[in-house]
Amino acid sequence: MFSIKKLHYSILATAAALFLTPVALAEQPPAVVEVANVVEQTASSVIRVPGSVISTRDATLASEINGRITWVAEVGDRVEAGDAIARIDDHLLKLQLRNNEAEIARIEADIRYNVRQRQRLEKLAAQNNMAQSELDEIESRLAMLSQDKRIAIVNRDRTRYDLDRSTVAAPFSGVVVSRDVALGEYTGTGDSLLRLVDTDTLEISVRAPLRVARYADAGQEVQVSAGELQTLQRIRSLVPVGDVLSRMMEVRLSAPAGYWMIGEAVTVELPQSPPEVALAVPRDALVLRDNEVFVYTVSADGNAVKVPVATGAGHGNTITIDGALNPGDAVVVRGAERLREGQALRITQHHIAASQ
Repeated sequence: MFSIKKLHYSILATAAALFLTPVALAEQPPAVVEVANVVEQTASSVIRVPGSVISTRDATLASEINGRITWVAEVGDRVEAGDAIARIDDHLLKLQLRNNEAEIARIEADIRYNVRQRQRLEKLAAQNNMAQSELDEIESRLAMLSQDKRIAIVNRDRTRYDLDRSTVAAPFSGVVVSRDVALGEYTGTGDSLLRLVDTDTLEISVRAPLRVARYADAGQEVQVSAGELQTLQRIRSLVPVGDVLSRMMEVRLSAPAGYWMIGEAVTVELPQSPPEVALAVPRDALVLRDNEVFVYTVSADGNAVKVPVATGAGHGNTITIDGALNPGDAVVVRGAERLREGQALRITQHHIAASQ
């Protein structure tokens, strides 16, 4: 019962603090705060569009030959470029290679025999003891055997190539995300084996209205948000081509490795108007309370003054605003969460904000 009464008194005290009269506020000790100046900076109005973090190298790898799977990498395995990710039974290919090599050896033996025959016929021809037609026949046979050998060598090289492809190698470093086959299954040419994703080369893909292309350029920094995380990222490229239904184009932003997760949803602020001079404050100055956005500035006698604002484009730690403020006005950036209108302030630090 005592704890319930104590909680009841605490709630009443909190409620009373929310409705303090000006006299009561004046009797309170000054609130300790830090302030910064309102500055002017050049900014465009922005449109906030959703985006996704993607990998620039995301591949579904397939088999290039037919055969039984003898080994395949596990989901979650990290592989380097050139590492084996699957192996296909190569027994028949090894037998085929032996057959190809035997065929080449047979043709070479036949060539050697016909060369010796030609040499004997040339001696006889020199003594006019044979017909020239027999020598021509030998020459024709040697020419055909030479072509047969070339074909046999091509067949052998193709078998060697298929043998190399019986071990499927990773085309780039990455993580095995999913598998489509299991040990012992039979796979055919073109059948999907697994999905490999490079988790170190990331980008942010955004679908934006075509009008953004007039005001955004490659290399420009824009604000990217994901929950409480806010960063500046550069536009890598714009693809100013849209379809007749959506009127949307794709924008690609650079994304540092180790900072984002593939598939993570983000919000990107893209410019949609020419740049104009606007007021800006540190993001920490904004107070969100009861569906209202405002800042606290400092009156001439050192009291808190609540000023409602509308937010605009963000740039790093600052954000543009529209409200009853002037460049150089001091706004509270630390300690504003518990302030009330008219409360006395004690400024412990005055941050210097540079205009952009």
